[in-house]
Amino acid sequence: MNKLRPGIALAAVSALLAGCSGGANGIPTINSTNPISTGALQFAVGTANLYGTNKGLNVVSTYRKAGGLSNVLVDTPTITGPFVLPASSAAGNLGYDIYSSLPGGPSVEEVATKATITGTSQSLHPGTPACDQLTPCIDSGVSVPPNTSTFGQAGGVFTNGISPGNYTNGGVASSYVPYTEPLYDSTPNTFVDFGGPPTFDPDGTGLGLRDGLNSLGAGVLGIPEGITTFANVVASAGTYTLSVSVPTGVSSYGTVTATANLGSTAVLGTITAPTLTLDGKGGGTFPIAALPAGVTEELVQIVDFGTTTGVSCQGPIGAAEGAGPVYYTILVKAPGTYTLPDTIGPNTTVTQGKSVITPSPSICTGKQNTAAAGTATPGDVYSVQAIGADYPLYESLYPVNASQTPTIVGASGQSDITISLTSGNLTSAIKARIQSRFRSNRPSAIRRI
Repeated sequence: MNKLRPGIALAAVSALLAGCSGGANGIPTINSTNPISTGALQFAVGTANLYGTNKGLNVVSTYRKAGGLSNVLVDTPTITGPFVLPASSAAGNLGYDIYSSLPGGPSVEEVATKATITGTSQSLHPGTPACDQLTPCIDSGVSVPPNTSTFGQAGGVFTNGISPGNYTNGGVASSYVPYTEPLYDSTPNTFVDFGGPPTFDPDGTGLGLRDGLNSLGAGVLGIPEGITTFANVVASAGTYTLSVSVPTGVSSYGTVTATANLGSTAVLGTITAPTLTLDGKGGGTFPIAALPAGVTEELVQIVDFGTTTGVSCQGPIGAAEGAGPVYYTILVKAPGTYTLPDTIGPNTTVTQGKSVITPSPSICTGKQNTAAAGTATPGDVYSVQAIGADYPLYESLYPVNASQTPTIVGASGQSDITISLTSGNLTSAIKARIQSRFRSNRPSAIRRI
């Protein structure tokens, strides 16, 4: 059993990377390829200014094959360097990964080891109990060595950075939803780094991944933005290393390594979420007076959480109907007035393909919701947050950039980030209430979004 997981991973990777030729009776012959020889691992580090009150470590990584897709389906990352971790956090809170200590903090063993953020090997026997302490745990008379970590078994390095996307014995990713950022953060300002329209629109429909044309994993509501930021980590200047353990056979592993230098611990200027002024039609505008010191681009994230009543004008795949929040992203590179279009909300005619696209309002007004519900209904609840960087954050992401080695550092040679507090009309209580409804309605299988 303990050999099953890497065996499946290798078979899947080989199928993706190998060339095929016809064999006897038309059955293709698969020519297996060592994934380590085909991929390019990239790694960069920088500082993080979180809300103007917290400093942390920013990590940027890609592990791609030619054409920009992920080089592997399974890997286990380890980050080392001159940094100090915060206090440990209990493992098991992610639900899909009992070995991960996210979202709260690192594992007990990582804190004791110091200067190490890692994952849990895929070679761990399936069904092994989690052991989140420095000495072996005793389970039913059996000694279980410590086995928890920040990334657990789900976390790996893929096309757009580190995410909980390692494939399982079931042949699907552990999770199709990125980690909640920043990692190790328990404030109300955390977010899932999904990118939406108008900036991220891979189908060209204007609606991003909410156009109803994509059969994706449950909860996939946008393009992952590749952000991996650690709150409460004290970073010092020096050399940082990312090592990735990759299955190369049924019971063998290889290691790929990349290094990065943090030359300065200075942080970017504090960034503030802009004020969105709604136009009463579904969209709105917001001003950007100036980019913070050192920032070369911003991603302004506007997230529509629907209504607390569970009904909105966005139809069956809108925020209020259980598909989850609707993400809008606007790329900012210069001061000016920016617009959230009125109607780039989820497609309401998902059964007719690309020939018939009927967008809904981006953020439903009370009048629009009332018309849809047939009874008095408030307008949608939304949040606004800004993410600034001094490196090509947007330009490096797949499918925007299909290069095997996109540029992931800025002019300074590192990758710094600054994240704002959230603004909008979303309170912590409303957010928790609405997200609870999304979790209860979210299917475990693939669904059309």
